[in-house]
Amino acid sequence: MKQSLKLKTENYHTTLIATIIIAVGVLVRLIGFGQIPSGLNQDEAFAAYEAFSLLNYGVDSAGNAFPTYFVAWGSGMNVLQSYLAIPFMWLFGYSDTVYRLPSLLCGIATLPVFWLLLKRLFGNKISLIGLGLLSISPWHIMLCRWGLESNLVPAFLLFGIYFLIKGVENNPLFLVSALFFGISLYAYSITWITVPLILIVFGIYIIKINPKIKIGFVVGACVILTVFALPHILFLLVNNNVIPEIKTSFIPIPKMVYMRSGEISPLNIFKADTWVNLFKILFFQYDTLNSNAYPYFGMFYHISLPFFVIGFIRLFAKLKCDIKAKRLSGAYFVLSGFLVYIVASLSLYSLNINKSNGMHLFTLAIISFGIYSTINFAKRKKLAISAVCTAFSLCFLSFCGYYFVADKTKIPNNFSGELFKAVELVNEKDCKRIAADRSIFHSQIMYYDKTPQKVFQNTVKYENYPHTYLKATSFGKYTFISEYNALGDFDAYVFPHDHLCFFSEDEFEIIVFKKYAVAIRKER
Repeated sequence: MKQSLKLKTENYHTTLIATIIIAVGVLVRLIGFGQIPSGLNQDEAFAAYEAFSLLNYGVDSAGNAFPTYFVAWGSGMNVLQSYLAIPFMWLFGYSDTVYRLPSLLCGIATLPVFWLLLKRLFGNKISLIGLGLLSISPWHIMLCRWGLESNLVPAFLLFGIYFLIKGVENNPLFLVSALFFGISLYAYSITWITVPLILIVFGIYIIKINPKIKIGFVVGACVILTVFALPHILFLLVNNNVIPEIKTSFIPIPKMVYMRSGEISPLNIFKADTWVNLFKILFFQYDTLNSNAYPYFGMFYHISLPFFVIGFIRLFAKLKCDIKAKRLSGAYFVLSGFLVYIVASLSLYSLNINKSNGMHLFTLAIISFGIYSTINFAKRKKLAISAVCTAFSLCFLSFCGYYFVADKTKIPNNFSGELFKAVELVNEKDCKRIAADRSIFHSQIMYYDKTPQKVFQNTVKYENYPHTYLKATSFGKYTFISEYNALGDFDAYVFPHDHLCFFSEDEFEIIVFKKYAVAIRKER
């Protein structure tokens, strides 16, 4: 009786602490959401335009009705972010904030599920450590705040793993797991490799420790996953010229302008750059992209590095004990999942943090185990706990101060700042011919202009067709220019601040926004 009461009290305290940590995590993800980072990245903008086009015209920018893969830049783009954004756009209209809501909500949902998963695998203490680290992680805070397609991978991969492990005892949950794994295939193409590998290494182990699993639920899960995977199998067959393009009025399989066959290839493992990039991600926690992490703080703060090494070593020791005891091993799931992602990441061309997004929750679990092992080894445990909490809290406060205050006015490369205001202005002024600087991505103009799909498809001209990443020279009323010495006869110009010197206030009305300015020709 006393033991049961003690367990209930411990679980109550754990849940209370977890709720407070989750509340802090939610708050830091909500502050300035939609404005930090300022404006949409070029890939965000294209995904947002695809959602806008599908919602309003029933087809994407290339004229395909709800395809399983967008043509977009020419070499394709994953569809999940756009499809999840459609209902929010339908309800709340079109803005950066609305478009980014799927990333925010999936990221917030990740917090309690990560806690529950670690609690199932390692118990209360490690689950709280892991939840605390995830809540204050610069990588995850920044990931939740912008709508890059690959940023959805950690959430759906985690949901799939959580229900897979819960399914060991409650077999019907295998079907839920298969649903989330299947959806993850549409978030980012790396999952086409990682999901099958994870299911193989996890599945073999689950069947070994619980041979009484009901085969009907396993078969059902396989059927669900196959249904989700089939369009991608057809996509690969179409774009490797095995079968012709599949043109249907719903869920077509389009042929890309250019197939990025080298983007995921085992040959990338033999490139020195791939290993260097992986080393930077794991040990420097930075990839030169300030939209993924800052060099000063890293993905999980640089003080986590020794805990990562300790956790990796200690998890192997725990794995040996678990195998000998023939029990469900959290160490196995974390280490095998991490190693699967290491192998998959090494197959990626130009590896960076967002391309390997699915790996980082495994990394956080390893760091959490390292912190727990270090505290458990310390003679004065309360002092060790205080030191660790204080160190990470100071790092977190420093990061928040930099991200939300000191760096607030800086706009990362390729993000559009207040470009939407510039585009709104030239539309309000009813400008017929508009010149946009070549540094502006055509996807950003398309979305903020809300260019009708047929207008874009029928008028767009490219400077580099066919190519992996197409660059538009013009579409609709927009022309992209790079020369300012001899200004053409345009009604308005949208350009970066450093080109203000080319425009005279006698001839133009000049309005300055964040990052960009507009010059509207005065009536002659």
